[in-house]
Amino acid sequence: MQNSFDSLDNLEISVQKSSVVQQRAGLIAVYMYKQFIEFHQATVNTNEVFSKILENLATVLEYLKQSLNVRNVPVQSVTCNVDSDKTLAIVNILWHTISFTSRFNNSPKALPQKNGNPMFCGRIFAIKGDFTKLIKETDDYETQIDVLLENEIASLFIPAEKNQGTVMTIHHKDNQELFISQPDAPREFLLKVIEFVCAGGELHKQNIKKTGFNF
Repeated sequence: MQNSFDSLDNLEISVQKSSVVQQRAGLIAVYMYKQFIEFHQATVNTNEVFSKILENLATVLEYLKQSLNVRNVPVQSVTCNVDSDKTLAIVNILWHTISFTSRFNNSPKALPQKNGNPMFCGRIFAIKGDFTKLIKETDDYETQIDVLLENEIASLFIPAEKNQGTVMTIHHKDNQELFISQPDAPREFLLKVIEFVCAGGELHKQNIKKTGFNF
C-alpha cells in the first residue's frame, strides 16, 4: 500500500510541476508574441519610411543638381544607386559619399528610453562612405554591424505605432536624440544627414613633428 501512496504522491508532484511549466511557458509565449507583433509592425513602418526616403532622395538630388548647375558646378558626380531589394541607397554628392540602409532589421530590438520602457523599433542607418565597399571583405553579421557603427552619421528609429514619433540619433553629437513625426521623418532625416555631411569638411593631413634649435 505504501508504494501505491508513493505513486500517487509522485503523480501529484508531477502534475504540479507540469502545471508550473505550462504556466511559465505560456507567459514566455505571450511575451514573445507581443515582441513578434511589435517587430512585424515596426518592420512594416520602417520599410515604408525607407521607401519614402528613396522618393525624397530623387527630388533632393534633382534640386541639388539644378542649384549647382546655375553656379557652373559640374553635376556628373551627383548620383544615386539603389539595390534591387530597395534596402540600400548609395549617394554621391560631388566628393561626398553617403549610404542609407534599412537592412539588419532581422530580429526585435529596442531603443532605451530615459522616461519609460525601451521602445521596440526598426532602424535605418546613414553612414559615411560606400556601404558595399566598406563590407566587401566580410559576410559576418556582427562584423558588418561594427562597420556600420564605425562609419555612422545618424540613425532613424521607427516604432510599431503609427502615431508614435520616430527618434533620430546623431553620432557626432554624442547620439543626441531628435524626435520627428513618422510622416515627416523620411524628408527630415534625409535632409539633416546631407546637411551634416556636405556642410562639413576635411583637413589636410600633416605630420606633427617637434622641432628644436641648436645654438
